[in-house]
Amino acid sequence: MPLYDVEFVCHLSYAQQEALAKSFTNLHAKRFNTPRYFVNVRFNDVSNQLVFRGGHRRKYNRVILRTRAGSNRTNESYIEHCRAVVIEWERIVGNTDDGSLRTVWVMGALTTALEAGIARPKTGEEGEWLEANKPHFKELAEAGDEDFTELMKELESE
Repeated sequence: MPLYDVEFVCHLSYAQQEALAKSFTNLHAKRFNTPRYFVNVRFNDVSNQLVFRGGHRRKYNRVILRTRAGSNRTNESYIEHCRAVVIEWERIVGNTDDGSLRTVWVMGALTTALEAGIARPKTGEEGEWLEANKPHFKELAEAGDEDFTELMKELESE
Protein backbone atom coordinates (compact mmCIF):
# COMPACT_ATOMS: atom_id res chain seq x y z
CA MET A 1 0.00 0.00 0.00
CA PRO A 2 2.79 2.41 -0.66
CA LEU A 3 1.58 5.78 -1.89
CA TYR A 4 3.59 8.00 -4.18
CA ASP A 5 2.26 11.55 -4.12
CA VAL A 6 3.63 13.30 -7.18
CA GLU A 7 3.21 17.03 -6.62
CA PHE A 8 4.07 18.94 -9.78
CA VAL A 9 4.27 22.54 -10.93
CA CYS A 10 5.33 21.85 -14.51
CA HIS A 11 3.07 20.55 -17.23
CA LEU A 12 2.75 16.76 -17.09
CA SER A 13 0.81 15.14 -19.90
CA TYR A 14 -1.37 12.11 -19.28
CA ALA A 15 1.22 9.98 -21.10
CA GLN A 16 3.99 11.26 -18.80
CA GLN A 17 1.86 10.64 -15.71
CA GLU A 18 1.10 7.11 -16.87
CA ALA A 19 4.78 6.45 -17.65
CA LEU A 20 5.85 7.78 -14.23
CA ALA A 21 3.19 5.69 -12.49
CA LYS A 22 4.33 2.52 -14.24
CA SER A 23 7.98 3.29 -13.62
CA PHE A 24 7.56 4.10 -9.91
CA THR A 25 5.40 1.00 -9.51
CA ASN A 26 8.03 -1.22 -11.12
CA LEU A 27 10.85 0.34 -9.10
CA HIS A 28 8.97 -0.16 -5.84
CA ALA A 29 7.84 -3.69 -6.63
CA LYS A 30 11.38 -4.77 -7.47
CA ARG A 31 13.20 -3.04 -4.61
CA PHE A 32 10.73 -3.77 -1.80
CA ASN A 33 9.20 -7.08 -2.95
CA THR A 34 5.71 -5.60 -3.19
CA PRO A 35 3.12 -6.76 -5.74
CA ARG A 36 2.47 -4.00 -8.27
CA TYR A 37 -1.23 -4.07 -7.39
CA PHE A 38 -0.49 -2.59 -3.97
CA VAL A 39 1.54 0.39 -5.26
CA ASN A 40 -0.47 3.61 -5.57
CA VAL A 41 0.67 6.70 -7.49
CA ARG A 42 -1.33 9.92 -7.18
CA PHE A 43 -0.72 13.12 -9.16
CA ASN A 44 -1.49 16.60 -7.84
CA ASP A 45 -0.97 19.83 -9.74
CA VAL A 46 0.35 22.17 -7.05
CA SER A 47 1.34 25.02 -9.34
CA ASN A 48 -1.13 27.32 -7.55
CA GLN A 49 -0.42 26.00 -4.07
CA LEU A 50 1.41 28.32 -1.72
CA VAL A 51 4.60 26.66 -0.48
CA PHE A 52 7.19 28.57 1.51
CA ARG A 53 10.71 27.41 2.17
CA GLY A 54 12.92 29.54 4.34
CA GLY A 55 10.12 32.10 4.49
CA HIS A 56 10.10 32.55 0.69
CA ARG A 57 7.51 31.28 -1.77
CA ARG A 58 8.85 28.44 -3.88
CA LYS A 59 7.39 26.31 -6.66
CA TYR A 60 8.95 22.93 -7.28
CA ASN A 61 8.19 19.36 -8.26
CA ARG A 62 8.41 16.72 -5.56
CA VAL A 63 7.61 13.09 -4.95
CA ILE A 64 6.53 12.02 -1.47
CA LEU A 65 6.57 8.28 -0.82
CA ARG A 66 4.56 6.99 2.10
CA THR A 67 5.56 3.42 2.85
CA ARG A 68 6.27 0.94 5.60
CA ALA A 69 9.51 1.15 7.51
CA GLY A 70 11.26 -1.96 8.67
CA SER A 71 14.54 -3.25 9.95
CA ASN A 72 15.32 -4.75 6.54
CA ARG A 73 14.91 -1.37 4.82
CA THR A 74 18.07 0.62 5.36
CA ASN A 75 18.63 4.31 4.88
CA GLU A 76 20.97 3.39 2.01
CA SER A 77 18.24 1.40 0.25
CA TYR A 78 15.87 4.37 0.54
CA ILE A 79 18.54 6.77 -0.80
CA GLU A 80 19.17 4.43 -3.76
CA HIS A 81 15.44 4.30 -4.35
CA CYS A 82 15.16 8.11 -4.29
CA ARG A 83 17.96 8.34 -6.84
CA ALA A 84 16.20 5.81 -9.06
CA VAL A 85 13.00 7.89 -8.84
CA VAL A 86 14.93 10.99 -9.96
CA ILE A 87 16.51 9.08 -12.87
CA GLU A 88 13.08 7.91 -14.05
CA TRP A 89 11.64 11.41 -13.71
CA GLU A 90 14.47 12.84 -15.81
CA ARG A 91 14.05 10.10 -18.43
CA ILE A 92 10.31 10.73 -18.74
CA VAL A 93 9.89 14.44 -17.94
CA GLY A 94 13.36 15.92 -18.34
CA ASN A 95 15.37 18.29 -16.21
CA THR A 96 14.40 21.79 -17.32
CA ASP A 97 14.07 24.72 -14.92
CA ASP A 98 10.42 24.14 -14.01
CA GLY A 99 10.50 20.45 -14.97
CA SER A 100 13.24 19.24 -12.66
CA LEU A 101 12.43 17.06 -9.68
CA ARG A 102 13.55 19.04 -6.65
CA THR A 103 12.89 16.58 -3.85
CA VAL A 104 12.00 12.99 -3.13
CA TRP A 105 10.83 12.36 0.41
CA VAL A 106 10.35 8.95 1.98
CA MET A 107 7.93 8.86 4.87
CA GLY A 108 8.31 5.45 6.50
CA ALA A 109 5.32 5.98 8.74
CA LEU A 110 2.84 3.44 7.41
CA THR A 111 2.52 1.23 10.46
CA THR A 112 -0.01 -1.18 9.04
CA ALA A 113 -2.84 -1.29 6.55
CA LEU A 114 -5.94 -3.19 5.60
CA GLU A 115 -6.66 -3.81 1.92
CA ALA A 116 -9.94 -5.48 0.97
CA GLY A 117 -10.13 -6.79 4.53
CA ILE A 118 -6.62 -8.29 4.43
CA ALA A 119 -3.97 -7.06 6.84
CA ARG A 120 -0.62 -6.21 5.24
CA PRO A 121 2.48 -8.12 6.36
CA LYS A 122 5.46 -6.84 8.27
CA THR A 123 8.39 -5.84 6.10
CA GLY A 124 10.46 -8.86 5.18
CA GLU A 125 7.46 -11.22 5.48
CA GLU A 126 5.86 -10.42 2.11
CA GLY A 127 6.62 -13.79 0.46
CA GLU A 128 5.04 -15.88 3.20
CA TRP A 129 2.10 -13.49 3.38
CA LEU A 130 1.47 -13.75 -0.37
CA GLU A 131 1.46 -17.56 -0.22
CA ALA A 132 -0.81 -17.63 2.83
CA ASN A 133 -3.33 -15.25 1.24
CA LYS A 134 -3.21 -16.53 -2.34
CA PRO A 135 -6.39 -18.66 -1.96
CA HIS A 136 -8.30 -15.59 -0.72
CA PHE A 137 -6.87 -13.43 -3.53
CA LYS A 138 -7.95 -16.07 -6.05
CA GLU A 139 -11.43 -16.18 -4.53
CA LEU A 140 -11.77 -12.40 -4.88
CA ALA A 141 -10.51 -12.56 -8.46
CA GLU A 142 -12.98 -15.30 -9.36
CA ALA A 143 -15.77 -13.19 -7.84
CA GLY A 144 -14.95 -10.49 -10.38
CA ASP A 145 -12.75 -8.08 -8.38
CA GLU A 146 -10.65 -6.51 -11.15
CA ASP A 147 -7.81 -5.51 -8.82
CA PHE A 148 -7.39 -9.06 -7.55
CA THR A 149 -7.69 -10.41 -11.10
CA GLU A 150 -4.66 -8.27 -11.97
CA LEU A 151 -2.87 -9.34 -8.80
CA MET A 152 -3.40 -13.03 -9.61
CA LYS A 153 -2.08 -12.49 -13.15
CA GLU A 154 1.02 -10.87 -11.67
CA LEU A 155 1.53 -13.62 -9.09
CA GLU A 156 1.01 -16.39 -11.65
CA SER A 157 3.46 -14.84 -14.11
CA GLU A 158 6.33 -14.83 -11.60
